[in-house]
Amino acid sequence: MIGCLINIYCINASISNFDNKYKKVLEKYSIYTDSVINDYYSSGLIGNGLLGASVYKQQGDTLCWELGRTDVCDHRKENYSILYTDCRLPIGKFLVPMAKGSSSMLTDLYKCEVSGRIKNIDGTVSWRTLTPAEHNVFIIELEGENIPEIIFKPEQSISPRYTYKDQAYRNNDFLVGYTANPDPIVYTKNEFSICKQPLLAGGEYTTVWTISNRKNKKVLIASIAYSQVHTDTEKEAINNIKTVQKETLKKVEKRHLKWWHTFYSKSYVSVPEDRYNAFFWSQLYKLGSATRSNRYPIDLMGPWFHNETPWPAIWWNLNIQLTYSPMFTINHSELSIPLLKMLDDNVENLKRNVPALCPYPAIAIGRSSTYNCKRTVEKEHGLLLWTLFYYWKYCSYTMDDTRLKEKLFPLLKLSINYYRYLLFKGEDKYLHLPSSHSPEYADTEDCNFELSLLRWGCETLIKTDKRFTINDPLLPEWENILNNLVPYPADQDGFLIGKNTKLKSGHRHYSHLLMLYPLQNFPLTTAENIEIAKKSINYWLGFKNAYYCGYTYTGASSMSTLMGEGNRAYNYLNIFFDKYMTPNTLYKEAGPVFETPMSALASFTEMLLSSNNETIRIMPAIPDTWKNIKFDNLLAEGGFEVSAQRSNGLTENISLKSLYGGKCKVYCDIPDKERKIETSKTVTIQTGENNSLILSIPKGETVTIIRK
Repeated sequence: MIGCLINIYCINASISNFDNKYKKVLEKYSIYTDSVINDYYSSGLIGNGLLGASVYKQQGDTLCWELGRTDVCDHRKENYSILYTDCRLPIGKFLVPMAKGSSSMLTDLYKCEVSGRIKNIDGTVSWRTLTPAEHNVFIIELEGENIPEIIFKPEQSISPRYTYKDQAYRNNDFLVGYTANPDPIVYTKNEFSICKQPLLAGGEYTTVWTISNRKNKKVLIASIAYSQVHTDTEKEAINNIKTVQKETLKKVEKRHLKWWHTFYSKSYVSVPEDRYNAFFWSQLYKLGSATRSNRYPIDLMGPWFHNETPWPAIWWNLNIQLTYSPMFTINHSELSIPLLKMLDDNVENLKRNVPALCPYPAIAIGRSSTYNCKRTVEKEHGLLLWTLFYYWKYCSYTMDDTRLKEKLFPLLKLSINYYRYLLFKGEDKYLHLPSSHSPEYADTEDCNFELSLLRWGCETLIKTDKRFTINDPLLPEWENILNNLVPYPADQDGFLIGKNTKLKSGHRHYSHLLMLYPLQNFPLTTAENIEIAKKSINYWLGFKNAYYCGYTYTGASSMSTLMGEGNRAYNYLNIFFDKYMTPNTLYKEAGPVFETPMSALASFTEMLLSSNNETIRIMPAIPDTWKNIKFDNLLAEGGFEVSAQRSNGLTENISLKSLYGGKCKVYCDIPDKERKIETSKTVTIQTGENNSLILSIPKGETVTIIRK
């Protein structure tokens, strides 16, 4: 049985300085099961943005901690696919035998730990585990009588794609000569147990652990260190453990809770449906566990490595983009910084991905890579440009003009340069694109996937150039592309895949509809455009017995939100919850894929708050059943923190705080004659069309809109 329960197992921790509303909510939506099962997708999750572990039962009544460290990757020079040479690698598992017993399990969202109680013929043992927010260690604590031994089992160091059960994911002819890394070396040094895993390409990763035994109590502290060069990484891991031992677990836990409670406090959401509220808080927990501003980007697994996967890398043809789609509205833009830094730091590799025939300095990337961004572009030309859209969102939500001008603008120029190489003028005088690949569907000329991204890129370059008076010499070229680019191919059923290429079967991707969402560069401001959008969505989702998946419906939900269709947005999102949600909210397609729950989080919060081009819409797509809503400090483009409350189906009050100073147009359901506005005299207020308000708010000032 799975449900929500207040943690009755864990040791009490300080609750000072944390708003009581968060404590009650987080305890309510913690995930409890009365029997741990053999399923990674039902596991308890712990992580600190670098280290992570998933706790579940292995065959033979054994509790298992499957360990991960985000950056532990191979780095071979052999001529194999990057999925075998630069891939994530398995580390190992801590095992606790339960002697034919069973254990309950609680993922405690308030204490940010996982705990449970083992019951067997020898008695009862309580356990808990966490990865402290500010220390790179794992802690496992067992308490009771007849405490079992904790065993470490190293895994074979080889690409999980090679060992994956479905042979279709590996080409045996191509992999002739591919072998695993050497066997691990296991030894002890003083009180420390050490498992050193050498790498054929040089360097190693090492797991170190120590166990303290007291009366009726056993505490394990472990750490993992990694280097592509050094072969003494056990020193780093031992130092990590010693640091915790010096501070005492009580102090470590206090800092752990302080970090997490500060993280949670940045935003708050409550709607009249428990599974949506539970989902919101569990996704915040997953994100805070998966990455930090000074960590690595999130690949398909995050810190929770799993052996059963063919996806041990970053995928650029939808996955990484959807993963980062919710960061801004939930007011955690800082979690995107590792993605931006990865792109900034690997420009030279991105240049090498471009064909040598390209006459311009340009950047692009192929379908999958590791953190070094090395992957030759093939038939999907716009994958990098799609990712740069989320770079742009970061700059737009945080008003980081320096990064926009000095980092993003040059990257966009180089990305559009690759399209300049591809473009050609047709007999119809339009600029066209040669055959490319619409992700996971078909090759086609004038692919809508590419056209929408090219338009967005040129629009953004022009807007940025004019805003900062850059006067870039390529400005006329971008304007020429924008003015002469072929229109989006379409027919009576809406947008096509590309020129003369119509969708003829169920297609889980919505890459041919990027102009609707997320790019929003096909304006839904006329009845004609809205009709085209609706036809496109209906046709795309209209195939029977089709291969759709979770993010198919989250994308459809977000598109419905943009058209103000709350019930439709809600119904699509419910398909995700009903059909694709797993007990721990991870997501599976052959192996772990991080992005789909994140896209559902984006779709959910967009129903509450959406923003684009200085326009903010408060609760733009609310289903009829949601009469009472409250959210605090969601973030809108332009750096406006927005809070709002809805009672009995009507919005009662709204507040907008400008973090940086700026102008916005606000749409809400409080009519002009029924609203009272409270703010300082420094705020400029104008009435716009369709009951909108045009606000100019200085930095730090707040506007409150109240229904009289």
